[in-house]
Amino acid sequence: MGTPAGFRFSGRALIIIAVAAFIIAGLLLFVAPDTAHPVLVTEEDESEVPPDAEVLRYTNLSEGGQDVFDQGLRADGFIRVYQSPPDFDYPTGDTVAAARVKKNGTIYSILTASRCKLCGFVNVLGYIAGLVGLILLMRGAFRLLNGEADVRADDR
Repeated sequence: MGTPAGFRFSGRALIIIAVAAFIIAGLLLFVAPDTAHPVLVTEEDESEVPPDAEVLRYTNLSEGGQDVFDQGLRADGFIRVYQSPPDFDYPTGDTVAAARVKKNGTIYSILTASRCKLCGFVNVLGYIAGLVGLILLMRGAFRLLNGEADVRADDR
């Protein structure tokens, strides 16, 4: 029996494409595009801080938290830090988390954002590439096991 009309990939070709899809999926899922957190520290007007608001004391912050706070305080705007002290939240997506810190009698607001705004989209692409790779791998193995490996000249 000949092959049906039209182009068909051989089992070996499907397996090679599947391996490429797995590599792409791995890169999309496990390689972080950016490991930095945007941080902004600004002074707040104490009269605008609600009395029931949670205000962290600078001296109670971890060493990493104090370092991130001090870096943000010295900067004129957003900075990028490569550490994630547990004192602050780091939301995902396009949201920002806020905390208040009191240092030397002054209350400051510290805003932290996620590492990657597109990570959710990139993760979905990674899962799709992995699924495509799995389907192609199974299809290629099926063709190899059933003798549909390659189109030969005498089958045309």
